Amino acid sequence: MRIQLKQIAMTFVLSSSLLISGIPALADQGDATAATGNAAVVHQISDNLQVTVEGVYNEKSVSGLRIGAVIRVNNTSGQTLRIPDYELRVTTADGIVYSLRASSGNARGVQPDSEVKLTYFKVVNRQTEVNLSKLSLVDVDYNVYPKQETALLTTPLDGAVWNDNHGEFKDASLMKKWGEIFTIPTLDSPLQYKTVDITKSNSNDGVVYVVKLLVSNPSDQAETVPMLELDGKSKTNVYSGKQVEIDAVKLDAGESKYVHFAIRADMDTVLDSINVLTSESFTQADAAGNVKTSSFHIGKLNVGLPSTKTAVGSYSYGTPITFEKWNNVINQDLDVALAELHIADNQDQGSKLAFAKFTLTNKGLSDIPVPAFQTMLSSSTGFDYTGSRQSNVQKSISPGTSTVVSYTFVLPVAETSDTFTMKVQNVINAGASGETTPTFKSTIASYQVTAQGQDDRHKISLFPYTVNIKDYYLGQIVSPGQTIAINYTYKLQLFMDLIRDPKVLVDNNFSKLKFELVDSSGSILGSKSFPFTGTDRLVNGKQTLTFSNLTSDQIQSNVIVRVYESLTTPSGEMDRLIAELK
Repeated sequence: MRIQLKQIAMTFVLSSSLLISGIPALADQGDATAATGNAAVVHQISDNLQVTVEGVYNEKSVSGLRIGAVIRVNNTSGQTLRIPDYELRVTTADGIVYSLRASSGNARGVQPDSEVKLTYFKVVNRQTEVNLSKLSLVDVDYNVYPKQETALLTTPLDGAVWNDNHGEFKDASLMKKWGEIFTIPTLDSPLQYKTVDITKSNSNDGVVYVVKLLVSNPSDQAETVPMLELDGKSKTNVYSGKQVEIDAVKLDAGESKYVHFAIRADMDTVLDSINVLTSESFTQADAAGNVKTSSFHIGKLNVGLPSTKTAVGSYSYGTPITFEKWNNVINQDLDVALAELHIADNQDQGSKLAFAKFTLTNKGLSDIPVPAFQTMLSSSTGFDYTGSRQSNVQKSISPGTSTVVSYTFVLPVAETSDTFTMKVQNVINAGASGETTPTFKSTIASYQVTAQGQDDRHKISLFPYTVNIKDYYLGQIVSPGQTIAINYTYKLQLFMDLIRDPKVLVDNNFSKLKFELVDSSGSILGSKSFPFTGTDRLVNGKQTLTFSNLTSDQIQSNVIVRVYESLTTPSGEMDRLIAELK
């Protein structure tokens, strides 16, 4: 989509050649850049009324030629003024004039020292595309014969029309780089925007790109984010994107907030840039009195996507994670740290399994709910692995205490990297049309981390526990059953030391130790899980674990005991091999 915008003295403008001065730079965690505004020409149509053209829309669709326009009327007087029924007309390059219809929702008057937005629209039964060359606002007096027309403003468009079918931006000032601060051209709004993050995920319907904008209000009064649309552009197609937040986003003076847009695209789509558009609506009642609403969009800016991945810093285990300043997930009195990241082979499942444990520490004076953040591991080769959060966590964290939340990642056997980018993500709920509870993810922290090596059985790290299997003995017991059959039982004697960090609380949601008996051929004879808390919990010193109901009808020799860390997730039970007792 391209749109060429030029400024002509005292004529219609959609250009960024004028700078709005006096607007403070938007700052994001130490990064400050001056913002550039885009001013439109103001047309004086009477002593106290001024008109600014916000944009013109032109699209050839299956229903015909769709033409729309949006203007702002400003009242500079100290009293309310009526807005006459002006006609808004557009002229094509071949001289055809189309009169657009005013939206039934347009205001009939404008309050003192304020302005209103007026929308005009028309569908023309025409099968060919047109080039719009001129726009006119005309006052028509039907009370005289012949009717008398007075042109209040006439401005050449000079290609300054958003051709929704195939238009593209040509004005270099409307082409922004990723992370560059911008304002929306022609809008009378002080809000400043900055692209912060884009996250790609797969679904059954294709891929979803979630674009995160940081919106800042540098003014001294509250502002509302206007209705915007972010369209993703590939080399061949354009994909529309909608705002994830259902309710209008309001910002107090000096406040900043994140706003998210979800762009659904075809599978394997690679986006090159993003178009920023304003969303306009037009209402009109038919002959039966039924009100019909039509919508159209006007392109304002294009933002290129980053050509390279943003470098992330290395992480040191146990240090508090630095999150994006304006995230609304992590309480400011909550320290979140990565305590462990282990990767183990799951040969029987044909995969590798990564276990990550985060500690959440309450530094405040009252209980803090456990945040429901999500995680993703990204390998150096570009593969992303989504974390599966443990099924249950404690609801809140008491002051001065810590809790553990675990995540598992299923990796292919071919994944040989031990260094990853760990992303902590916010889950955003939306109520888009046709979907019950769609969710999208947005990254709020990312850092490079190296997986920890395999533990020795004398020092197994299961944060907040350190387990030392000092010695063990596996014995077999044969006893007659109630029938002719003979019962075979194994008893595993363990001599263990369990050391727990006293500041970290552990409940029945914590992972368990799973002991699995495997014969020389690799067949599993039986298994049993033991918790760290509650009934049948693991304890310090000597402990005997009994395995009955075996799958074998005879005593086996050379039996191996595999020890797993076992965690229940929505995807089922996940087991990480931590030791083999032979």
